[in-house]
Amino acid sequence: MPRKKNGYGNFGVSGFNGISKSVNRGKGSKALGRYPSERRFGSTIQRSAIEQFNIDSTWQKWRKGLEYYFQGAYLDFTKTDAVLYQGTEYEIPVTFDGYRFATKNSDSRTHYCIHRTIDQNRQLGFISELEISTAAYPEQYKNREIHAKVIATKTLTSDDMLLRSTGERITDGVTSANIFWILTDEKRPAVYMGKSPSTGSTVTIRVPLDGIKASEFIQKNNSNLLSLVGKAVYMPDFLIERTIGSLDRFTDEAEFMNVEVADLVANTRVVILNNESSLPPTLGDVSDLTPIFETTNTTGRLNGAFTFKKDIYQRFWGQQYLTADLMRQNVDRLSYAIQPWIIQSILVDETNNNLQIDSVPFQSSIRLFSPRASERYIVFSDNSFTKEYPDYDADGNYNHQQGIPGDKEWTKLNTDIDPWQDEIFTSGSALTFADLYTCSCPDYLHAIIRSPEVYNESGGLSNRQERLPMPTAKGANDYDIEGIARAAGIAQTWSTMSYRKSFKLCKHTIASMFINKTRVQEPNTFPAFDAREEFERRLSKDINEVADEFNAQLKRSEITTVEVIYALAEALNLDDVELGYVLLTSRF
Repeated sequence: MPRKKNGYGNFGVSGFNGISKSVNRGKGSKALGRYPSERRFGSTIQRSAIEQFNIDSTWQKWRKGLEYYFQGAYLDFTKTDAVLYQGTEYEIPVTFDGYRFATKNSDSRTHYCIHRTIDQNRQLGFISELEISTAAYPEQYKNREIHAKVIATKTLTSDDMLLRSTGERITDGVTSANIFWILTDEKRPAVYMGKSPSTGSTVTIRVPLDGIKASEFIQKNNSNLLSLVGKAVYMPDFLIERTIGSLDRFTDEAEFMNVEVADLVANTRVVILNNESSLPPTLGDVSDLTPIFETTNTTGRLNGAFTFKKDIYQRFWGQQYLTADLMRQNVDRLSYAIQPWIIQSILVDETNNNLQIDSVPFQSSIRLFSPRASERYIVFSDNSFTKEYPDYDADGNYNHQQGIPGDKEWTKLNTDIDPWQDEIFTSGSALTFADLYTCSCPDYLHAIIRSPEVYNESGGLSNRQERLPMPTAKGANDYDIEGIARAAGIAQTWSTMSYRKSFKLCKHTIASMFINKTRVQEPNTFPAFDAREEFERRLSKDINEVADEFNAQLKRSEITTVEVIYALAEALNLDDVELGYVLLTSRF
């Protein structure tokens, strides 16, 4: 019996395959980052620094947007009227218009770019001082924040409006930027923003039973009062803006501060609306909805509990530990608005001629304000600055063919503004709210919106996260997205606080700016040379597929409204709680 061979075998010539003399090209180089071999749901990729730089390059977005504009690869979007700060004395009428772009990455095969135009602007004050020296303000430079002292205008509502403009984009007519913080003249927080927990807030009201029975809507529904369940209730006078009282409870936890409020509802105007529109009443103008019943003969109660995360504000207090009591000492007013809410149940009280209406539990947000002042500090994100001028060359010549009288002239937008080096806010004009563009694409939102279809346009199986987006390990922290997290399965975001306060761009917003005669200057963030070559090949392929995408868009553009709802919510500067509420109460 032959002996078993162990080890490496015989070391003769036959033990080697020899050296290959082939000069054929070997396998191409792999990506520099770390990519899992199986791209399952929940897997994580790690890109190299160069790969990430290429992806973040604004130039690629600019180049794609320019090509979309030249190719006319868009459709118009119907104009819509809305109101900023609806239900307050600071209401600002706005108009939404925009464009629709074909895509394969959504069920509707459409991404919506929304352009917000301010119809009746308001002045917020004048900048009297800018802190833009990197040597004098190293901490601000590290935090990427530009501090500006603002003197309020003579209008009575100037300071009140400024305190409510956190997250807004403002302009002096040339320079525009996003507000990150509003501070007192001592550089303490002037606004504290809290959120209700997942249990939410509730409203209970009582209205005259005989009045609602006599309404035309109830009569058409065979006097069935249960037909009111699911309808919207709007309380136009129910913006709570009041002095903080002794009954408002401030309590502490290790990481949070809590505020509990309870307000009585008495003789408050209540309108029950037939929300037959596909858009929720939060986004549009509620006056467009059909009223079912209206009364001011109301009683009831609102209960709300709100939490404030300490570490968000602690850095402004230095070594002094922030507590609920310290916050209470530095604020004197509170404000929270009740969004149009949905009727969950009713209770008939024949004896007292009352109909009790209970709301679906909902999340809401609250703001606590420091005492009114004529001077504030505004904190801008240094990555949010742009400058816009009439599009003339250095010799004063118009860079475009003259249009007919009355036509809008072209402007040029410079997005490569470094506020630490470039001149900003030099016009001397009052600060006002700026027009802005939003988009429903993932590149702009840093969010993914559900696409329930199992198969995509090309017949391939859709990714599970696209069908039902859920929170991930790489997403934003729980508190920042507490509102939208309740809408898990509808949308998931990885948008950080820093990104939300930046000047956001995507190929669709850039194309829309060109369409509206705003020439976006070519950015200086070029990707690597090989990435540009590959990008041009992909761009050519994408443009060749535009016709097919438009055919799919025409077939499916009305299948869902979730894309346009998300884009409109961005344009209204809704916080994550309000956005989550909108997504949960919409009929897609």
